[in-house]
Amino acid sequence: MINLDITLVIQMINFLVLLFILNKILFRPIRNIIKERNQIVEDFNSDITSLTNQAQESVDQFEEKILEARKKGMDRVQAMKEEGEEAEFQLIASTSEEVHNKVEETRKQVKADIKAARDKLQEQVQAFSVAMTEKILERSIQ
Repeated sequence: MINLDITLVIQMINFLVLLFILNKILFRPIRNIIKERNQIVEDFNSDITSLTNQAQESVDQFEEKILEARKKGMDRVQAMKEEGEEAEFQLIASTSEEVHNKVEETRKQVKADIKAARDKLQEQVQAFSVAMTEKILERSIQ
């Protein structure tokens, strides 16, 4: 049969004291560090989601501006075409060159508007990429 003596009680007390000390010194700080890291990861995920949404909004706005520029260009081309047809009936020889020049000028303007919008978006995307990379790496990359 098992004898219960004072050494068993002392061993149990030692064990409980050891658990208490380990909890204070080791387990709680590690749990706190894990909580902090999880919070940092959640913050990064939130920031990434926010920046992704902002980038998508910028892309949507860019596409909207491109559509508007195309519509304006088409409207300009159509208006000039009508003017050209009307002027063609009046003075075919003298207005033919003028209409051609105006159509080309409008096309160049539309191309320039589209290129400027694309360049602006490219700069925004580059800045966004650098900012996101720096945020993720937590250091400057430039």
